[in-house]
Amino acid sequence: MELVFKEYSLPQMGIANFEEIKKDLIEKTEVYGKIVYTDENIQTAKADRSTLNKFIKAVNDERIRIQKEYMKPFDTLKAQCDELMKIAEEPKAAIDKVIKEYEQIKQDEKRLAIEELFNNMLFPEFVKLDEKIFDPKWLNATCSMKSIEESLLKIKEDIIRNCQTLAGLPSYSHEAVIYYQRTLDVTGALAKVRELAEVEAAKKKMLEAETVKQPELKKDEIPVIEEVPAEAPRMWVAFEALLNTYEAAALKRFFDANGIEYRPIKIKEDK
Repeated sequence: MELVFKEYSLPQMGIANFEEIKKDLIEKTEVYGKIVYTDENIQTAKADRSTLNKFIKAVNDERIRIQKEYMKPFDTLKAQCDELMKIAEEPKAAIDKVIKEYEQIKQDEKRLAIEELFNNMLFPEFVKLDEKIFDPKWLNATCSMKSIEESLLKIKEDIIRNCQTLAGLPSYSHEAVIYYQRTLDVTGALAKVRELAEVEAAKKKMLEAETVKQPELKKDEIPVIEEVPAEAPRMWVAFEALLNTYEAAALKRFFDANGIEYRPIKIKEDK
């Protein structure tokens, strides 16, 4: 089945007196450019515009006519080619389907072989043959099982080495290993360690700020009530005060220094 196209030669086309027409047109254009149109000669301007419009239309109409004639043989050729390709397209599609089904079967068989190879290599239990380690290129016919085995062996060695490295970290090693076992991302595991360390440092700094030892009041700085009139008996007074730990300690020392008895208020629980 061999295509044989007819011999053809491109026709010589063009405007026979192109240079003459071009020269004449340029000369007239220069004349038009020098004319100053006014109210008195506006009709002349319209006539000149009409002349140029007719010339442009005549050129374009002839170009379109010749183009149609020129394209007729090509349109015939294109229609013939389209018809032949359409006829060939149907069996080609059927064959393409058969090839794809065959290639899918081969890929499925190869995937099973890769899974068997993976299972026999005794990876750590947390490692699965999923998208984190499976390379789709392994299913290509040009990729040998030997090269796949070498790739899996390197992946296994890297995983074991990364686990050992993370387990040896001075802090948050357990969290790092757990994160890595879930993601197989050693960079992410190290970033997790840094995040936990930063959080812990922030908590420690906050705790230190809250527990800074407040300065003790000297004994002579505690106000003492010198005299209490006998006709001023003491009574129990309940109150609340918004205090920090330093102020609460100072208030307690004031009570103690002045022999003031105090006790906690029992809050009734809602039934």
